[in-house]
Amino acid sequence: MTPKEIGEMIKARRLSRGLTQAQLASRINVSESAVAMYEAGRRKPKDHVVEALADVFNVPKLAILYREDELEPITSTPKNVIPISDLHQQKVPMIGEVAGGEPIYGEEIGLFVNAPIECDAAVTIKGDSMAPNYLPEDIVYIKCVPDVPEGAVAVVFLDDEAVIKHVYKRKTGLTLWSDNPDYMPMQIEFEDYNRVRIFGVPVGYTRIFKPEIASKIRKGFH
Repeated sequence: MTPKEIGEMIKARRLSRGLTQAQLASRINVSESAVAMYEAGRRKPKDHVVEALADVFNVPKLAILYREDELEPITSTPKNVIPISDLHQQKVPMIGEVAGGEPIYGEEIGLFVNAPIECDAAVTIKGDSMAPNYLPEDIVYIKCVPDVPEGAVAVVFLDDEAVIKHVYKRKTGLTLWSDNPDYMPMQIEFEDYNRVRIFGVPVGYTRIFKPEIASKIRKGFH
């Protein structure tokens, strides 16, 4: 639109809301004479004024500067916008549910999930012992490794059970540490199990937003 057309539009919107030039000037933080100049088409409003006008008139910013017929619809997606369906995904097995609190049975259940990152398997968190870093129902993507650095988070199989914890090594076993201080460390003795195996490390996760869990995080875990 030309400055005159912009001015006419500003005046029409102002009058439709029953505002005087002085009242509009006060709301957009300019002088009354500036509003008069905008409406007369003698001055084009600057960007910050356009934003203020859009807020007062409750319209998009572009509606202050352009007529509807001047706005061309977007007919194609910009090259830098990548649809999620086109992102690299791979199908990986869900190895079972991993306890965030007490260990639960982690047998192969024959289910698969599309992982958005390179990984070997996925697990679902149950319980809040690894909160707030991992929450119930998080799907955690795992890269299989034979060993982990001291204190790293890992999925550990204890016979047919699986847990996700910080791993600390001892001569006779492992100490598995939770992030949530409400949970005591788990002292795992090698002699108590037929097989203790580090399965892998988390490389990412998917979280479904749940207001009740978010509220608990804001209040803090004690």
